[in-house]
Amino acid sequence: MTDPMERLLDVRDELDRATQQYERAAAARTSTVGSDATGSVSVTVRADGRLDGIRVRSDWATRLADDALGGAVLAAVTDAGTRSAVEWGTALADGLDAPAPRTRPLPSTVGSLAAGLHEVTSTRSLLDHDRASLEAMAEVLERMLVEVDEVADEVEAVGRRRVVGRAPGTDATVTLSGAGAVVEVTVGRAATRHHAANISRFLMDAYADALRQVGEHGVEEVVERSVFGELRRIGDDPTAVAQRFRVM
Repeated sequence: MTDPMERLLDVRDELDRATQQYERAAAARTSTVGSDATGSVSVTVRADGRLDGIRVRSDWATRLADDALGGAVLAAVTDAGTRSAVEWGTALADGLDAPAPRTRPLPSTVGSLAAGLHEVTSTRSLLDHDRASLEAMAEVLERMLVEVDEVADEVEAVGRRRVVGRAPGTDATVTLSGAGAVVEVTVGRAATRHHAANISRFLMDAYADALRQVGEHGVEEVVERSVFGELRRIGDDPTAVAQRFRVM
């Protein structure tokens, strides 16, 4: 009869090897350059999906109408995103085809939360606070059950939100979703009268303004206000965990 612990360790090893393959593919990701169909606009997108630069060619007006420049920027962003996804998929496929990596040893408990709790509590304190601890755990669990749907709804609402970033002193705008994806770019008539280098700068200024707004009311802020944010904040502090669950 197979030992259940051996099977559990086999599953752990399989997960570790798969994790290493994903980690290697992620580490291999680099910035990606995309462009619109006319070559008038190119953008650089970092591995984390953030825009790192926008370049409008000096002769863009010979290829595009003024009111088409914003759409060309959006097309370049989409092209960069597509290229990045293809590169990620290729790197992952190559990693999966390569020989499986050796499994890593199980992490030591030294410095872990469990070890820290052992240091700040005792068997006596656990017994003395048994009822209070169970009540605290039940309270947290109840909050999690109540808030999980609320957080999911808020995160979905954040994703649907549209944030417009503006470049000071001009009519160039970049609109982001609540998740930080570029969904619309406009380059107004006043902005198109400037040199291409200045238009590029206006667009990056507008993007930075939109990104700042997303950060102020984004997914992370929603999670941080919930019980899940509370647990994350105390997760590395054994004393805080012991106090929260009333075992000391």
